[in-house]
Amino acid sequence: MTPTNITQTDLIQVWDQIFAVDLRAVVELIHESVPHLEKTNGTIIQISSNLGIAPYKASLAYGTAKAALDMLTRVLALELGPKGIRVNTLNPGSTQTTDKLDPIYEKAKDFTPLKRLGQPLDMAKGVAFLASSDASFITGANLVVDGGLVYNIGAFNTL
Repeated sequence: MTPTNITQTDLIQVWDQIFAVDLRAVVELIHESVPHLEKTNGTIIQISSNLGIAPYKASLAYGTAKAALDMLTRVLALELGPKGIRVNTLNPGSTQTTDKLDPIYEKAKDFTPLKRLGQPLDMAKGVAFLASSDASFITGANLVVDGGLVYNIGAFNTL
């Protein structure tokens, strides 16, 4: 996540870049995929963030883009459900993707009720569930996989 706030001088440039990657690209891909998904009763699983649900002061652009992605999920669930296409979102929290942890990730462990970072496999299992027949009656949902961190994000705002 690129930290952003309303007073930074390059805000609009960063905003446009984040929205291009995190929202526009998703819309374009789904737009192109719908004809195939209709034929196969496919499912769309978007990857958002717990920062799309709970506000964090340094995530003006990223959090807003992810909140828009969450709303896109709900709107597309209504539009595409009658075509047999399910649309859901996985909202991960802090996930360990390297052995060397940035200090913010160390803090995230402290604020996460389960006292650990998520692992890539935790996210993969969430995606596998949403793609499975076990989730065949789930659409328009956000599956939060963050060890409970979403309830403590406000604590980061004091750092």
